[in-house]
Amino acid sequence: MTFSKVQQEKLKNILKRAYREKEKLEISDSWQDGFMLRLRELGEIPSAPQFLPIFEQSIWRLVPVTGLLILALLLVLLTLDFTPGFDVFQLLMNGKEEFTLPQMFGV
Repeated sequence: MTFSKVQQEKLKNILKRAYREKEKLEISDSWQDGFMLRLRELGEIPSAPQFLPIFEQSIWRLVPVTGLLILALLLVLLTLDFTPGFDVFQLLMNGKEEFTLPQMFGV
């Protein structure tokens, strides 16, 4: 919405006059009570949840579950006598062998 210069000046004058006359304004004693009553009737204003607090809550809820999963996996690997093959790591370190995706999965 754009105003012309004349309209802007009229608006400024009205606002200036309202500001100067605010001291003369008489307010009844029941105004504050009525205002507070109307505020209470509005109730709570729902706020939009922010990302970081929700993310933090999610992380702290997942930490115990993740810890239990790690412990369960460790127990399974220990009971199965899992020993990583040295040959696989040696091939990765040397980099002489090049695998294609079908060769890696035996397809």
